Amino acid sequence: MSKVVLLALTVAASSLLGCTIEDATEPDPSAGPSEPADRTFSASDGVTLHYVEYPGPGSPVMLLHGFLGSAQGNWIAPGISAAIAARHRVVLLDQRGHGESDKPEDASAYGERMLTDVIELLDHLDIPRAHLGGYSMGGAMTLGLMRLSPERFITATVGAMGLEETEESFRTAAEAMDPQGTDPDEEKILEMAGAGEPPDPLVVEAIVKGHGTWWPPAVELRAIAFPVLSIIGEFDEPYSTTSRLRRELPNLKTVIVPGRTHLTTIIDPMLRDGIASFVDAHDEP
Repeated sequence: MSKVVLLALTVAASSLLGCTIEDATEPDPSAGPSEPADRTFSASDGVTLHYVEYPGPGSPVMLLHGFLGSAQGNWIAPGISAAIAARHRVVLLDQRGHGESDKPEDASAYGERMLTDVIELLDHLDIPRAHLGGYSMGGAMTLGLMRLSPERFITATVGAMGLEETEESFRTAAEAMDPQGTDPDEEKILEMAGAGEPPDPLVVEAIVKGHGTWWPPAVELRAIAFPVLSIIGEFDEPYSTTSRLRRELPNLKTVIVPGRTHLTTIIDPMLRDGIASFVDAHDEP
């Protein structure tokens, strides 16, 4: 992962730690999702992981937050999980090193081990198949899980993330299409970020080192048969980021959120509604 992308992930996720976004549109209260429950389970290496579960009526949806984020900041505060839980069972994992989960300081505790945590949580909950979605680092993990265990997923949503283009000509053409701009909501988010408690630098270093051991994943995109949604901000290099996905995934839908950046797409109702409608459209009976 490039230093530029890593910096973007750090800033974006830090801005969402424990946030309450005033601009996020509240989900329809008439939908009436069940109240979420805080739970924990022990991964096979002994690390205790926290997750939030909405016991909704439909097929399960597993959502993965961004780097240094949390289930609360990434999915609950912007109203995303509640909107989806109106029709689905929703599981939000605080990944190791994040939120209320254990935070080992050894890089060997991270890396692909974080992908394995997701599969182990699905097994713990007796979920054979689920809709999978992630934002930023969570989007990177979604791509990694598409390689690791594609048979476990009904659909995948890759938010604010992609894979580096392997063909120079395609990369050059896509980069030329990327719009340039800023979002005034970034300043508001950065102000909230400055008010939060800083993360443990030893944990941050361990996560970053571990991430580099498996990213980018050697995923054969053309072999992924299930539907995939790519959703990304207009000012988050949307064409160069998703060029390879658009070229190689056989069942891809791409949504570009107008006027949004890597930091601000997460608070836009278009992301919330896009994930919810995509999951509904491709649900299993």
